[in-house]
Formats: sequence, C-alpha cells, structure tokens
Amino acid sequence: MNILMNPNVDFHYAGLFRTEREWIHPERIETTYEIIYVTKGEVWMREGETEFCLRRGQLVLLMPGICHVGSRPSTDVGFYWVHFTVSYGKLPFAQRQFDSFENAYLFKELLHYKNLPQAPAYLVNAVLLHILSELCYLSGERAPGYDGTAEKIYEWIRINADATLTVGKVAAHFGYSTDHLSRICKANYGIGARAMIDRFLLARAKELLCNTDLYVKEIAAELLFSDDKAFLGFFKYHEGCFPSEFRARFTRLHMNSK
Repeated sequence: MNILMNPNVDFHYAGLFRTEREWIHPERIETTYEIIYVTKGEVWMREGETEFCLRRGQLVLLMPGICHVGSRPSTDVGFYWVHFTVSYGKLPFAQRQFDSFENAYLFKELLHYKNLPQAPAYLVNAVLLHILSELCYLSGERAPGYDGTAEKIYEWIRINADATLTVGKVAAHFGYSTDHLSRICKANYGIGARAMIDRFLLARAKELLCNTDLYVKEIAAELLFSDDKAFLGFFKYHEGCFPSEFRARFTRLHMNSK
C-alpha cells in the first residue's frame, strides 16, 4: 500500500450527469456512500422517508443501505456523483445536506485524475479526502467560544460576494466599523474581511469555470467585474494563472446523460 493512500477510504466510481430532457432519479439501494453535488437545475430526491430538493451549488451525502429515489421529475439538470466506502467506523458528519460547497472545482479535479491514463490511485484518494475533510469541517459541532456573529458575517459575505462588494459595504450592513469587522473575521477565520471577500469571489469564479460553458467575458459580467480585463487581473493575481488556463487543467471527465 502506498503510504500516500488512506486505506480507510475506498473510491469506487464517479461521473458528471447532464440532461436537458425531463428526468427523475431511478430507485437505488447502494452499498456505498454517494455524494451528489448539483451544478444545474433541481434534483428532487427521497432518502428513506425524507424528501428534499437540491439546487445549484447544494450537496447531499447519501447513506449506504437506504433506498433513495427521485420524488419529482425535473428538466435541464446537471450534477456530479461520487461513490465510495469506508473500511471501518462512520463518517463524523453532524449533517449530510449542505447549502454550499466552496471548492466545487474539486469534483472536476477528481474526475480528471480518475480518467487520466496511468494516474496513481493516491491522486484520486487525496482529492476525495479533501472533499470529505471539507464536508466534515462544515458539518462539525461548534467549538467552545463559538461566535455566532462571525458566522453570520461569513455567510453573508459568501452569499453576496461579487466584484463590487467592499469591506465598507459589509461593515455598514452589520453596523460595525471596517476595523472591527476585520478583527472579527481575523479572530474567527484567520483572514481579514477583504481576504474573505476575495476568497469567496475566487471560489465562485472557479465553480463557473469548471461547471459551466460560459465564456470568460460572461463570467466576468456575472461576477460584476467592470470588464473582462479586470477579472483576468484578479484571477491571475490570486490563482497564478489565467481563467482559461485554470479551466484547461482538468479536461478528462466521465459523463453520462439521458
């Protein structure tokens, strides 16, 4: 066993599903865990007796041995699906449904390595562990000293991050000075408010580059940059490459459609 592999997590298979026609998830009872991350449209599901709807940017972890099935038809749908097992114990997740997943580009990276000829298995294992680790963190119990105000600021910035959002606007929304706002962010998340805005903006840009066919100019407009040159400069500064170069990194995908 390669020392870089985690032997307790075993990747099975994954893919990207897309369809523009009416579709409903077939009935399944899997022996594996399954992650579904929606990139487009709505996915209506029932797991056991629980019904839920996943929309773009939302994610669910489905449990092995429990029947899941589509509960309503939908059209123009896209989602990543990942199956895996664990050798012993249970995943330490306090929740299994998530309204957002910041580093959604990881799903495309996982599929790229999975379909790359002669790629070592530890590459796929590492990306899967990255995904699971982030979900574990997002679902974790709050530590002593938990600051509910800081989480509200974090979520508000995540939802509203675009190229026009400033620290001053965030501070005004919460009735704080810019210095006090940045101190709260730094104390709870290790980065200031400006860095937090940029982080969410960059994550949104990556998600659009990986999971849509929008042109770079269209992504710049959606993120409210003044023009595509401003977006190119922002992305190059923070990521070290241009958007088109980032998009081209992970090109090998397993796709299924109906």
